[in-house]
Amino acid sequence: MVTLNRGTLTAPVGIVRMLEVIFTCISFSLVASLFHITSSFWTWSMFTWCFCFCVTILILILEFTSLSSKLLISWDDFTTAFAMLATLMLLSVTIIYPSFFACSDCGKQIGATFTSCLAFILYAVEVGLTRAKPGEISGFLSTIPGLLKVLEAFVACIIFICLDKNQYSLFPGLQWCVAIYSICFIFALVVIVFTICRLLALFPAPFDKVLTCCNVLAVLMYSTAVVIWPLYSFQSNERPSICPVSCEWNKLLVISFLTCFNLIAYIVDTVYSFRLVFFVSRTESSHPTMIKVDLQSVTKPVGIMRTTAAILTFTTFILVATVQYSKDPYWAWCMFIWFFCFFFTFLILILEFTTVNTKLPFAWDDFTIAFSMLASLMCLSASIIYPIFFTCKDCPHQISASVLSWVCLGVYTAEVVLTRLRPTGQINGFLSTLPGILKILEAFLACVIFASMQKNLFDSPGLKWCVAVYSLSFIFAILIILVTIGQLPSYFPFPFDYLMIIYNILGATMYLTAMVIWPLYSFRNCVSHCSRDKLVVVTIMTVFNTIVYIMDAVYSIYLIFFVRNQ
Repeated sequence: MVTLNRGTLTAPVGIVRMLEVIFTCISFSLVASLFHITSSFWTWSMFTWCFCFCVTILILILEFTSLSSKLLISWDDFTTAFAMLATLMLLSVTIIYPSFFACSDCGKQIGATFTSCLAFILYAVEVGLTRAKPGEISGFLSTIPGLLKVLEAFVACIIFICLDKNQYSLFPGLQWCVAIYSICFIFALVVIVFTICRLLALFPAPFDKVLTCCNVLAVLMYSTAVVIWPLYSFQSNERPSICPVSCEWNKLLVISFLTCFNLIAYIVDTVYSFRLVFFVSRTESSHPTMIKVDLQSVTKPVGIMRTTAAILTFTTFILVATVQYSKDPYWAWCMFIWFFCFFFTFLILILEFTTVNTKLPFAWDDFTIAFSMLASLMCLSASIIYPIFFTCKDCPHQISASVLSWVCLGVYTAEVVLTRLRPTGQINGFLSTLPGILKILEAFLACVIFASMQKNLFDSPGLKWCVAVYSLSFIFAILIILVTIGQLPSYFPFPFDYLMIIYNILGATMYLTAMVIWPLYSFRNCVSHCSRDKLVVVTIMTVFNTIVYIMDAVYSIYLIFFVRNQ
């Protein structure tokens, strides 16, 4: 039997909600009685009024019938988050709708704007009535970090309605920015939904740790968007002499401003999260999710080197991103290297600082050593390729990026030396040994080969065979690296060492055929629109990888059939 609670309608919050329902319904009806407009801003305005009306009347019904107390969600968190979101949405609509669709002789539009403004004020009052007070136990979304999450999601929504596919589809830099907006929006939405549905216990790690790490990543990604979006949007794109409010140039400006605004919101969110996790929680020994912090992971030599490497690779990536985009695979390879090294170095720092690395189900030392060796090789290739193909004496950004890339190489090499200098008798993982290093080298050389490939040369069956050799060998090398990091060799139905020998012999044999076939067919087919320098690079890398596979096969046979027998 449904129990009616009339007090929910006579309480201050209930009265405010009933007025919200009336004003949002009036705004929606007034605009719906006019002609339809195919504009994202018009759609956003109509959606806002309809959304606020439906959810508010649903809240009133559920509270009036007392069904809200039987729902499996955090009701107070839900209503607070919705009131905050509705306030922001109506604020945007109250600004957007009259700017684009109202005029001095448009009575209905003026009326809709006025009622929308009143609805915005009412929702702001509701936020003030329902937000958590000092000393009061509340849900996450009633606190400052929760309200910031709602704000971040809302700003991303405004960015989405200002986007034009014809603009961002032209440049990969702008597509990267759209990816940032989407990823951060999805994460903010997931946090809000998980909090409302009380699913935080399903996180594999403490929620405050996950939130802090993701906030830091969001700050770093939005930092790149703050630079890249205006750079690509306004490059050779001056403001038109006739530019009304709905002008596309103005939309680009709005996105630039909102990107900066959301970056500030994420920075505030990150700082506040750090304060709660690293300072407030330390004074509460009984806190169930108290974080364990290992400061030595950052202050010891390896930690300092990783911090330096993260800063340098990030700076290098930003410097090159501010320069004109190139469709050359070598440019994409260099950009991928700097971002890849920055991302994983920063991830390693966070996991070691929060001691989460000790709970991961794989060989952490093996992973970090393998990554530092791979990063050294990748930065070496980028430090050679980028200045040769993309730098000139009058290019300060490119010169600076090249210098920083060489410094990154030195830092990662120093990290390799430090992490491999173990006391005598200490057990090393597979990737810290010579066969493991050779496996990393084989995968890296295959990547350089892929970056030097030219698709217009693959008409010959001989060259297709070579590409198949490079691809199969690369895939098997990556699988072996992942299996050893995940400590899975014991699950194989036969000895893993013998599998390695067979693979190394097959890899050496296939590469020997590619070493003959590739130069034979590639230079013969290179007539027009073909870079002979890249063909030479592929040929040299094929020879190098053949030697590496032969060394790997010989060393594996030596270890198993000679060293073990002794």
